[in-house]
Amino acid sequence: CKKKGVTVRQGWRKPPEDVVMLNVDASFDEDMGCGSMGAIIRDSSGGMVVASNNFIAHVVDAPMAERYALKEGLMLAQNVGCNRIIIQSDCMEAVNIMGDGGFTANSGAAIYDECQAIWLGFQGISIEHCRRETNQVAHESAKRAMISKNYCIWDDYSPSFIVEFLSNDVTIL
Repeated sequence: CKKKGVTVRQGWRKPPEDVVMLNVDASFDEDMGCGSMGAIIRDSSGGMVVASNNFIAHVVDAPMAERYALKEGLMLAQNVGCNRIIIQSDCMEAVNIMGDGGFTANSGAAIYDECQAIWLGFQGISIEHCRRETNQVAHESAKRAMISKNYCIWDDYSPSFIVEFLSNDVTIL
């Protein structure tokens, strides 16, 4: 987006005062048949509430990894007591299916059913598609889980590998 010769970054946006933003993303390694996911919940000031990542040992394809990322993100929000959330994902399939009530006849039906069951427990919830650059924190977290091959959760500090991305997201350029 250009404004009088200046490039304006289209990045992460803060949620309204009484809402948290959940960003989810996944990685997939076709050769190894594995994946990983990252999720972060932030408040209206852009501050991290909680973040997590997880290695997924057996995944058929990238869309399946994205489904798991959505489910894990929803469970994270539920576990920390969030009531009103906006979910951002760069996976159009997940956004479209959950936006239509979570119903699908594709291979992800069982995971989307689980997501829908969790979804119904929130007071206010919506999902929207975002571009990759808007989802950098979740993306980096998923990449890190692919390397570490384990599960991590951070609720008292931001892990060093996402601090720069968190800072960039809340800095107006």
